[in-house]
Amino acid sequence: MFKRVTKKQCAIARQRAHALLHDVQKTLNEKYKFAVRLVGSGAWGTMIEDEKGEYDLDYQMLLSKNSLLYKKNGDFPNPTEVKNDFISAFEKCRKGKEKEKIENSTTAITLTNEDGKPYHIDFVIIKTLPENNFIIRRNNKKESPQRNEFTWDELPQWNEVYSYFKSLSPNEKRHLIEKIIIPKKQKEKSKPENDASKISSSELFIREVNNYRCQQEKK
Repeated sequence: MFKRVTKKQCAIARQRAHALLHDVQKTLNEKYKFAVRLVGSGAWGTMIEDEKGEYDLDYQMLLSKNSLLYKKNGDFPNPTEVKNDFISAFEKCRKGKEKEKIENSTTAITLTNEDGKPYHIDFVIIKTLPENNFIIRRNNKKESPQRNEFTWDELPQWNEVYSYFKSLSPNEKRHLIEKIIIPKKQKEKSKPENDASKISSSELFIREVNNYRCQQEKK
């Protein structure tokens, strides 16, 4: 059985996420400008605890064309450089928090907190320019699997998916979340962080809403 987590119950995690993101924005201000958006189960009020009593939140960091590196190059640099810059900033801003840990996950930067009620926060880097939405994903080479390398992976139909989900009835949303997304989310969470097949909650949301939409259109 999975227990729902209310917005009130996750207030500490949300406050910590906002404070950390504020510090990261200040740290990276000279190179990167980015907006922040709560997505996934946290945005829809569908957070759950796993069998250990832990829960997670998902945030997107939306890179802006006002970033210094974008202005210089006409696009953002090598995604490995971007990911490493953000990892370093998160580590710097986390210092002093002994119960927190930063992980360089497949598609996210993951903050794990073990003080009080445990929680995880995934911070995903999104590039919305020049035309489509792209997410940074780890794609290590077979000849050097221990060396982290990242690429930009396109996330198609981003806004369409969220618009479609909002248009569903309360019962349809409940079915999609409880019967489809939550079970698959638990399966993803059980995968090790270095599993290349592991995807973020926001990616899973997009995929499953798209699948559901296709199934409904066939009826």
